[in-house]
Amino acid sequence: MAELENLEKEKINEMYEEIADELNISDAVFDSANKSYKALGEYLDNNLKDYKVTIFPQGSMNLGTLIKPINQDDDYDLDAVCKIYYEFEFPADLKNLIGDVLKESDRYSKLLVKEEGKRCWTLKYSEAANFHMDILPSMPNNGVNNNSIIITHKEDGNYTFMVSNPEDYATWFDKLQEKERRVIFERNKDKFSAEVEDLRKYKIRTTLQKTIQILKRHRDIKYSNLPEEEKDKKPISIIITTLVGYMYTGEETILDLICKFVNNFQKYIEIDENGKYIIRNPINKDENFADKWEIYPERKAAFYSWVEGLKKDLITNNFMIFEDLVDKGNHLKKVFGTAVIESVFEKRANAMSKKYIKTENVATLTSDETKTEVRKHNFYGN
Repeated sequence: MAELENLEKEKINEMYEEIADELNISDAVFDSANKSYKALGEYLDNNLKDYKVTIFPQGSMNLGTLIKPINQDDDYDLDAVCKIYYEFEFPADLKNLIGDVLKESDRYSKLLVKEEGKRCWTLKYSEAANFHMDILPSMPNNGVNNNSIIITHKEDGNYTFMVSNPEDYATWFDKLQEKERRVIFERNKDKFSAEVEDLRKYKIRTTLQKTIQILKRHRDIKYSNLPEEEKDKKPISIIITTLVGYMYTGEETILDLICKFVNNFQKYIEIDENGKYIIRNPINKDENFADKWEIYPERKAAFYSWVEGLKKDLITNNFMIFEDLVDKGNHLKKVFGTAVIESVFEKRANAMSKKYIKTENVATLTSDETKTEVRKHNFYGN
């Protein structure tokens, strides 16, 4: 990153900060999702009286790295773990216990997607809610010294048990951010009023979370424009999250961390004597997040290709190489999506106490200091 001037780096990072904020889940969706998690937990607890039941968010919602869908009409994809404190002998019994109790509900039977997922049951909430929830049935993995769970997997009509550990992964991810969170909180503690648990992942947002959101959006935009047969090659979020987590120290800017990722990610990918690529789960070194690369080598090639594109779009040929504001905006729209960039630039205009007026031929910027007419450019390109 030495070739970038300090002022240029500041401007790039400032833009990426604003884009990450725009990508983040809205307060309204966050509050609605929290209520839905709690309501579902209460329903399952009340209707599975023979079992102790807990439900908690997992994945990007739990890590604080959830991003808005590309299209405003699309849903947020939320994940929840439903843990049943009972030792089931057969995986189908565990999976169907949850499915059956949802089907018995007047409310949840209407939300339940009829097609059973490989591991989850899916609730499709109303369009106004703007999300669907994948519910993962599980039971404790008794006899081990961690919070791992046993989940089910259905393939070709056959059910099997698998082991997962979203709780300990989230703990690892949270601990990485403790240093930066303390700094952010002390600097802004007068602004925070949410519950402590919410503050940890939602209100106090770190460079790690924001960088992952930026990378995931770049990936999603790239693959949204590809044929369906190419979309199975899309780099998975757990690999992106883990690799960035390995590099993060709590002292980087977003731009710093993106540069670290594209230049150093290979240092965290092992290659064994058989040529197998390994990206280790930080809380279970025997688990390889890149295990599918051996079966589908095109996914490995797609990951490396995506990183090269990421470096080009966000670093070497970033928006600052363009002098014209329209061209800057068009580049950012291509990389992050139209709606996000339009919103970022309009918020910038509002923050400068300027009024943005769209007319057929002229965009007029007015402020207390100046009244200047400029050619129509919508701030964010065509």
